[in-house]
Amino acid sequence: MEKEIIMKRVVFLVLLIASVAFVRAEAARVVNLENLAIPDRTDGTGFSLDEVRILIMNGCTKRQWQPVYEGDAIITCSILVRGRHFVKVEIPFSEVDFSIYYLDSDQMDYDPATQEIHRKYNGWVKNLRVMIEQQFSEAAAKPAGSVVEERPRDVVESSRYDALLKLGELRDKGLISDEEFEAEKAKILGGD
Repeated sequence: MEKEIIMKRVVFLVLLIASVAFVRAEAARVVNLENLAIPDRTDGTGFSLDEVRILIMNGCTKRQWQPVYEGDAIITCSILVRGRHFVKVEIPFSEVDFSIYYLDSDQMDYDPATQEIHRKYNGWVKNLRVMIEQQFSEAAAKPAGSVVEERPRDVVESSRYDALLKLGELRDKGLISDEEFEAEKAKILGGD
């Protein structure tokens, strides 16, 4: 009988240690991307501050992030993944560089003390950076004097995104159950 109790305790401790190790493996330290260089056009001229703003916002939109120009050369960008994981970053910029800083998140297991977050966060931000840099590369390759145009946000995607955000807030405040949340989310994502 005593061996059985000891064995149960050993198994419990092993499972506890394994679960802690698994949770730590799922977390990563937040990586802020700083002073990312903006290339010049092929004719050697740079982009204006307004063109930089437009190209960054276009890159955000192409990766399904929702950009908002806050003024003073700062854009905030947010994304809601699978109707659950919310991330918001700040993108300060100038005519020569831009940075991407963590700002806020929900359902991403962010720990401000250790700066650890869900392991997918850094990948999402890296993909955002790559898309923004692609916008600059494409614009730089165009002939001198080419106009940089703002890409309009997809109105349907934007309204779905906003609806999911509001739905998540209702669930988080306890105004709707998880089951109601899932049912409504399925309607929004299914377009029914």
